[in-house]
Amino acid sequence: MDHHYSPSEFKKKMYADLKVTPSDSVILMCSIFIASIGLNMNSIPIIIGAMLVSPLMTPILGVGFALSVSDLTLLKRATKLLIVQVSVSLIVATLYFSISPITYASNEIIARTSPTIWDVVIAFAGGTAGIIGARKKVSNNIVPGVAIATALMPPLCTVGYSIATMNLDYFLGSSYLFVINCGFITIATFIGIRFMGIASAVNANKRQHPRINIALAVLSILITIPSIFSAVTLVQESLISTGITSLIDEQFADNVVIDQSYDEQKELLTVTVTGKRLSQEEVTAIESSLPDYGLADTNLVINQVPDINALTGEQAAAFLDRYLEDRLRQSSWFSNRSFNLDELPFQLKD
Repeated sequence: MDHHYSPSEFKKKMYADLKVTPSDSVILMCSIFIASIGLNMNSIPIIIGAMLVSPLMTPILGVGFALSVSDLTLLKRATKLLIVQVSVSLIVATLYFSISPITYASNEIIARTSPTIWDVVIAFAGGTAGIIGARKKVSNNIVPGVAIATALMPPLCTVGYSIATMNLDYFLGSSYLFVINCGFITIATFIGIRFMGIASAVNANKRQHPRINIALAVLSILITIPSIFSAVTLVQESLISTGITSLIDEQFADNVVIDQSYDEQKELLTVTVTGKRLSQEEVTAIESSLPDYGLADTNLVINQVPDINALTGEQAAAFLDRYLEDRLRQSSWFSNRSFNLDELPFQLKD
């Protein structure tokens, strides 16, 4: 017994799956609602659960299949279903984030606003695995796994969040990520159908359309180029962040680091320390070690404050007042957090 659909059976299956039904719409609304809560609560397990029940993969695979076999009717049906599902998802996500009391952008939301070349690779690999899994008659975990890997729901939820909070940068970034996922799943499906011989079997008596191949090639290049620049920026930021962390851990091991900040535009790293006082020779040595941490172009400013443990309670309180006032004037460091003296990495003396 063959466990795979024949080309004609697979085409019939695609036609049967690409229908707008109330049940699928309800499932989609539930999954987008769950995913929005997961993003809002910064919960990865909730987001994964939402992606497992999402039906968004079906129309995207349908578009790729229809393009590969040059079936205009199937393409219209798949496109219609995709538009309906995306519209429903955006409406539900926007409504949720409009009424949610949690308005700040969680890490999971921010993570969907800066797509890179790796997202392109994941979408293409996921689309390839997805079309192979969709052709199997027996139930398998390939398509659900692809739904998790390509992460179609979170970017849509983030678009809804962007609309609700009117954040243009997040809107552009998350929309671009969704376009990457849809585009390269479609392209991978198109190639997979051709590679498996389904397209030639279905279109035995039809002429192939080379312009579709050219259009998809051009589309893939246009989608990929911005993601490459984003990936380069992400790698640079990651290297700088790693270098700063290593510098702080190794060069300021004998000090208490009260604060550290990095200005990307000025390439300026400011470190505020207390405890053991650094001599000018030690400061010069730290500055000369910056290239060892990949920070050759970075300017280092070290602010040394008195040893809090050597001050009386009144002196320490006065110093902290001045320090906090200065920090509040210079930046919004405390804008999204509460300050508790118990959290300080030192103890005040009475």
